[in-house]
Amino acid sequence: MRSPPSLTFRRPHCAGAALRRSSVACLITLWLGGCGLEAFAQRSVTVQPIRTTASQIQVAWQARSVVPLPGLQIFPDYQLRTSANLTNWIPTGDRLAGSVGGTNRTFSVVRDVTVGRMAFFQVESLVELPGADLIGANLAEGDFSGANLFGADLFAANLHDANLHGADLDGADLRFAILTNADLGGASLFAAKLLSADLSLADLKKADLSFAYLDAAVLFAASLRGADLRFCVLGEADLRFTELNETKLDGHTLISSKWKTVWEIVNQGAASRNLQRADLSFSNISEADLRRADLRFADLTAAFAVQSDFSGANLLSANLSFIDLRGAKFDTNTVVDAKTRLIWQVVNEGVAGRDLHGMDLSSAVLLDGKLSSANLTNVNFSRSFLNSADLRGADLTGAILLNADLTSANLSGANLTRANLRDADITDTDFRGAVFANTIMPDGSTRSN
Repeated sequence: MRSPPSLTFRRPHCAGAALRRSSVACLITLWLGGCGLEAFAQRSVTVQPIRTTASQIQVAWQARSVVPLPGLQIFPDYQLRTSANLTNWIPTGDRLAGSVGGTNRTFSVVRDVTVGRMAFFQVESLVELPGADLIGANLAEGDFSGANLFGADLFAANLHDANLHGADLDGADLRFAILTNADLGGASLFAAKLLSADLSLADLKKADLSFAYLDAAVLFAASLRGADLRFCVLGEADLRFTELNETKLDGHTLISSKWKTVWEIVNQGAASRNLQRADLSFSNISEADLRRADLRFADLTAAFAVQSDFSGANLLSANLSFIDLRGAKFDTNTVVDAKTRLIWQVVNEGVAGRDLHGMDLSSAVLLDGKLSSANLTNVNFSRSFLNSADLRGADLTGAILLNADLTSANLSGANLTRANLRDADITDTDFRGAVFANTIMPDGSTRSN
């Protein structure tokens, strides 16, 4: 069990504050005589400690579902524990059983304490649902951290944004389940069935997926960093943008040749490797060692290459549309077309104040790009991502921004005379002080000021 947070004595009857995710629901410290008290709560449990007599304390709390409405209401078990030194904890009283379904109820426990001595109490929240029938259940946003779901039937269940950190899901049936944006870090999914499950954006760092069946599962932009994939079936899994760094594979892991190559690149390095015509499109090759690699004619469309090292690499004739090069390393020996080198400069070195008129920066990832006060007249930014880019004071006269993403970009003081922003995304874009003259706006209207 994790060590409890540091204690500070406050006035009696204080309500709970949030505690880091663990099975401990709350911690109550009572100093009988001085009557100092603090409570920490988790899973929305509010603790109400009351000293009923000089030698007794009543600990009361209302059970709350680990799944918010309108999802299936699941109430955990609770166990009150006591300690004299915050090191050795002893269960006191019976475990109070939770339930699947039902409504909130209040638990109340009275315990004897010694006057004039420090007393410590813990209320532990336990989700024990081995083999549970939860087929098709709505469990979205539920907190199942540390839960025992061994062998549970979660076929087609909705676990979107659920907290399953450290949960035991060994042998669980998660076929067709929705696990988008779920936290499965450190979870055990040994031999779990995940056929066609949607794990898009899920956090599976250090999860045990050995012997798991993930055929046709969607792992779009999921993190598998440090996960155990030995004996795992990933045959037709969607691994676009999936983080495979530090994962464990073996000769028994069933994975397509494309994603096996990606795994090799990010885990074994690809310095001086022949990757001519390799399909690395929509892959996550961040932090990869690609020094002196031969990437001629390779397909790196939309590859996530953040902090990768391309020193001395040959990228001649490679497809580099939408490649993300933030933090990537180029040197004078990197062979790459002028457009891509300019994109790399925008996101890494910055081009503030430079004259780039008429340049082609279309289909580019320019997130956080440094373009303030640059001459960008007639530059083609069509379909480019300029999220959070700094374009303050830039001259964008006649610039083409068709279908560009300008979310949260700063264009304060920019000159947008005759610029074309048709179908561009300008959510939260800063246009303060910008010049509009015959500017085509996203909806097709013309704006002048």
